Amino acid sequence: MKILHTSDWHLGKKLLSKDRLEEQKVVMNEIVSIANNEEVDMVIVAGDLFDNYSPSSQAQHLLYSTLHELSNNGSRPVVCIAGNHDSPERVESPEALADVQGIYLLGSPYSKVGEYTTAGNVSVIKSEEGFMELMLPKVEYPVRVLFTPFANHERLKKFLGVEDQDIQLRNELESRWRYLAEKYCDDKGVNLLTTHLFVTKGADDPMAEPDDENSINVGGASAVYVENFPPQVQYVALGHLHRCFKVGGGRVWYSGSPLEYSFAESEQDKYVLISDIEPGGEAVTRKVELKGGCKLVNKVFDNVSDACCWLTNNPDVWVYLTIKSDTYLTPNEIAMINHSHDRIVTLRPEILGIDEEESVQHKISDLIHDTDALFVNYFKKQKGGQEPNEDIMKLFHEILAK
Repeated sequence: MKILHTSDWHLGKKLLSKDRLEEQKVVMNEIVSIANNEEVDMVIVAGDLFDNYSPSSQAQHLLYSTLHELSNNGSRPVVCIAGNHDSPERVESPEALADVQGIYLLGSPYSKVGEYTTAGNVSVIKSEEGFMELMLPKVEYPVRVLFTPFANHERLKKFLGVEDQDIQLRNELESRWRYLAEKYCDDKGVNLLTTHLFVTKGADDPMAEPDDENSINVGGASAVYVENFPPQVQYVALGHLHRCFKVGGGRVWYSGSPLEYSFAESEQDKYVLISDIEPGGEAVTRKVELKGGCKLVNKVFDNVSDACCWLTNNPDVWVYLTIKSDTYLTPNEIAMINHSHDRIVTLRPEILGIDEEESVQHKISDLIHDTDALFVNYFKKQKGGQEPNEDIMKLFHEILAK
């Protein structure tokens, strides 16, 4: 059977103030097309469906329409777990409508799926907290899924029944996974595990989480190790890190995000994973590159003319732009730059020969000079023509400087 593994959609996420929903629509359609063209039997979305606990109505619409398309009218199961950016309750709220389409929305490690057969003949034949066993219409053997959505320390303690504040919960997770695997997972079916946690090769692995991710600490431990996953599991579908890569051996994978979501991911290729798995065999996994969306690019130029030329010739990227110069950029130069490109996220002048502290002071002085008149006019309008006194202006300058 074939499984498509994806994660970290972060629907509704902006690039500073720049909306990216249209790009997300393009890449969601691309994932649906890959699932159909590859004729995959199952889809796993390993967390961070949304970018925050209160997603916009547009982001919610995009999620549910995409999941509906992926489910192929209930004939292809879609397993979705909550990530650290998701509200577990919001993820599970459409459960009653989703289950009939074979879309399993799992918010907590102790979630349980009802035993149900969809119109497309996908059946849940066994389930308990953190586990379900499925029969698929075109697959002759059962598919077992162990799932652990992201949970903070308190939720994991509740799920695992752990009282000791200092216990290493990775060991408890390992024990729980082992229990489920020994109870349900043999070589007469395909055995999967999906989770949204920080996973490394082992205790000696120096790999750290990216700066733009919320810190995950499981009982004071910063990671779950590959060795914690039970040997019966043939494929582990991970979410949380945004780069697509294999952790340790061949069965543990991060699919990564479908778009570059920060300039730390600049010009990083994005993928979904397709894994071919048979009972008792090793998973054969390959990357399928995603082409949708705009790249994020860091560019540095020594003059405005070269910057404008490059920007004009590269309209379909998001840019963090640095201009090196002996003098500050004039308003006309800034206007030329902005006129050359619609996707400049940050414009950073780097003044040569001025140290950073001096540069900041110059910027503050210039800003104060430009904005004093605006503030005075605003104050007079709000106060019926009254002029701000010296103390108010000093306070305004202090706030502006900060």
